[in-house]
Amino acid sequence: MQNLLAQNLLGPLAATLSALACVCSGDVRAAAASARVTRCELFTHGMTIGHGNITRTHATRDGRPCTEIRLRMDTRVNMLVYKFTMTMDETWVMSGNELIAYTWDSTENGKRKTVTGELRDGVFSFAINENGKARTWSAPRAAYDLTAIGQPDKPLAPGETRTLRVLDPCECTVGERLYRGSGDETLKIGERAVACATVMIDYAGDHLRRWVAADEFGPLILREDGELKRGSYSRCASVLNAE
Repeated sequence: MQNLLAQNLLGPLAATLSALACVCSGDVRAAAASARVTRCELFTHGMTIGHGNITRTHATRDGRPCTEIRLRMDTRVNMLVYKFTMTMDETWVMSGNELIAYTWDSTENGKRKTVTGELRDGVFSFAINENGKARTWSAPRAAYDLTAIGQPDKPLAPGETRTLRVLDPCECTVGERLYRGSGDETLKIGERAVACATVMIDYAGDHLRRWVAADEFGPLILREDGELKRGSYSRCASVLNAE
């Protein structure tokens, strides 16, 4: 269960999906009145198990424009045979299509995990602390093609495939993923119908399908369905442009 959110967010949907704080090192200043909030829900086996929001904010970092994407989720399962709680706060700092900084802070059944990473001088360096145990990890920028919530630089036609090297900053891994275009679909969110491009992703025995739309803040994973070795889930936007 713990990987259901860590694989995303968005990315996944992620992250794939508040008042955005300056959580990364460096000079980051949010631009006034330029945030957009999307509420989302997490489902598994027909049950709603989590609620959260994705806040996207225009900002500047070390003098260059960027977009901060912050996902906050609260997940709770309270069954007779299984109990699970997790709160998480994840931030991606994007400059164009490039991830330049990342943070993750979660508490899962009382155990805390934090990840802080930054791209500098061609190397993405991470500091990880899992339940009091600290370690570091790094990846040269040349070692990966995109990050876990990213999309191929060119849209994939239905049935078209590409194999890409993907950085998962939460898990601090780089691995190959197969992306397959699956056409355009209309996704209903509340009373709104949103045109989305869809893509399927396969890696290490796991399968994802994403519905992606774009606006002035860039692409956003509005829905992600996952069939993982550990279980299945769906994370869906429920309210666009929430207050």
